[in-house]
Amino acid sequence: MFCRNCGKELTGSPEICPECGAKPMSGTSYCPNCAAPTTELTEICPKCGAGVAGKGKLVEKAGGTWMPLVAGILDLVVGVPALIVGIALAASLGMLGGLIGGVGGVPGVGAIMGAIAVPLIIFAIIAIVGGVFAIRKRTWWLALVGSIFAFLAGLPLILPAIFLGIPAIVFTIMGKKHFK
Repeated sequence: MFCRNCGKELTGSPEICPECGAKPMSGTSYCPNCAAPTTELTEICPKCGAGVAGKGKLVEKAGGTWMPLVAGILDLVVGVPALIVGIALAASLGMLGGLIGGVGGVPGVGAIMGAIAVPLIIFAIIAIVGGVFAIRKRTWWLALVGSIFAFLAGLPLILPAIFLGIPAIVFTIMGKKHFK
């Protein structure tokens, strides 16, 4: 076993480290299994694979940290298809832009599709970025913005907004305490 504060090898299970005087498991600078350098955010040692979550992080896992993860997944489930649809709409506008008299002889259809495609792409990108922040449990307000934009990106089809966007917002708000 190694001291998490100073990284020195310990014999037995001392209450304090003879090298630095700290409680051996109170620090976050070193892996207790191999003494590899770690940070406060490290949960698994990159060198040996041992769990190094300190200050109650392992116990905290069971207490509702699933909410940001689920919110992030919901953001991605709405954001990725919305991005694909938005890009497809924008691409179809490029191909159809040369037609005289609008799409299918109906003037103004291209403008309507453009008014849908551009915001949909922007909303989808923000939802995807917010989903990544939610999954990583970083920067709560960005995760919340991503969830709101996942709701907005799902509005054209209504059901994704109701069944995916709203729960993403709720889970992001309820899981706020689990963000760093």
